[in-house]
Amino acid sequence: MKNNSIKEMICILDQSGSMYGREEDTIRSYNDMLKEQKQQEGEAYITTALFSDQCHILYRHMPIRQAEALTQMEYHAYGNTALFDAIGTVFEEVEPEKDEKVLVFIMTDGMENASIQYDQKKVRHLIQEKQRKGWEILFFGTEMRILDLAEETGIKKEHTMYYSKDFEGIRTGYELAGNRFSEIRKEK
Repeated sequence: MKNNSIKEMICILDQSGSMYGREEDTIRSYNDMLKEQKQQEGEAYITTALFSDQCHILYRHMPIRQAEALTQMEYHAYGNTALFDAIGTVFEEVEPEKDEKVLVFIMTDGMENASIQYDQKKVRHLIQEKQRKGWEILFFGTEMRILDLAEETGIKKEHTMYYSKDFEGIRTGYELAGNRFSEIRKEK
């Protein structure tokens, strides 16, 4: 029996000032992942949000084949790391379809330092709520405290990864997220 559930990838990407000098690596890695997803069989959707002090949702529940490549126009490093505000904003504003299988990919190089709307407690509640609905959340960061932050916010340890803040580390993070979404898309 074939499962016709909708598959969606939600990307929450850090573009704070600490990403300065890594813009090209990030853009290239994201675009490679997107290109790979567009070539796969089946329908899928993507939501992409960029954050620093503010969270900007580039596209919401867009058919993946219609999603535009990321450019320097949209992705440029500035500001602080309002990680909790970004997670809270996206989780509250983006409500996928019923019976949708969702993979959330959060990529940050820094630790929370600027949120004003959401705190750790609110974000933990939202994350747990989404995980109960079956959302899978991948959390990748360059800070050694990333595992602690994942635990504090309720993200599963096995879905958390420390990566090096260079092209190889960034590329590997996007490849792992893309590979996991490919697996989800093939699930019956």
